[in-house]
Amino acid sequence: MYARPLHEGKPLTFAVSGMLWKSSLIMFDRETRSLWSHITGKAVAGPLKGMRLTPVPAVHTTWGLWRANYPDTVVLEKARWSRRSPHPFEPDHVLGLVLEGEVVGFPFPELKQAPLAHPAVAGEPLLVVYIEPAATAVAFRREVSGRVLSFHRLARKGEVWQMEDRETGSAWNALTGEALAGPLAGAGLAPVPATQAYLSNWRELYPGGRMWRAD
Repeated sequence: MYARPLHEGKPLTFAVSGMLWKSSLIMFDRETRSLWSHITGKAVAGPLKGMRLTPVPAVHTTWGLWRANYPDTVVLEKARWSRRSPHPFEPDHVLGLVLEGEVVGFPFPELKQAPLAHPAVAGEPLLVVYIEPAATAVAFRREVSGRVLSFHRLARKGEVWQMEDRETGSAWNALTGEALAGPLAGAGLAPVPATQAYLSNWRELYPGGRMWRAD
C-alpha cells in the first residue's frame, strides 16, 4: 500500500497496465501515463520515471483473521467478490522490507520454522510475525519506550493470535501489535511497511538484497 503523491495539485490515480516488467505486472497513473512497479513503488518509465511512492503499513491476510481483529470493518462488496480464504501456506511468497536502503526478504518457508523472527535491519531491532494458517506475515519495530523487547509463545487464543514478551510477560495481539494485558497493556508496536510478493519477483527486483534464514 502506498500514499498517493500530488501531481499539479491533485493526487495521482492508478490502474493496472496489463504489461509486465521484470516478470511482474505494473501499474500506470492516469495523469502522466507513467509506469510504476507495484512491488517497489518506483516509476520505471514515463514523465515521472525515478519517482518513488511512500509506502504505508498494511496487512495481507484472510478475511476471517481481519474480521476477528476488526469486527466493525466496512467492506465494499462487488458482485464477483469471493469470501474464500487464500491457500493456508504460500511456499513461494516472501515478506520484503526496504529500510533505509537495506533490503531483506523473509521467505515464508523460513518463517514457518521461526514464526517470531527478531532481525536487525538498518540497525533497527524488528519483529516479523508469521501466522501460518492465514499465510500472513507482518513486521514491527520492537522497541517500546526505549526498551527493546523479545517475543515468544505465539498461539491462537479464540479467534485472535497472541504472543508474549519475555521482558514483562505482557500479552500482545500478534496481528495488530497491541499489548492486551500485563504491565505494558495499551502500548503498541510500531508497524513497518512491508510487501508480500512472489519470491522469484522479489529476487529479480532486488538482486542484491539479503534473504533471511531461520538459522
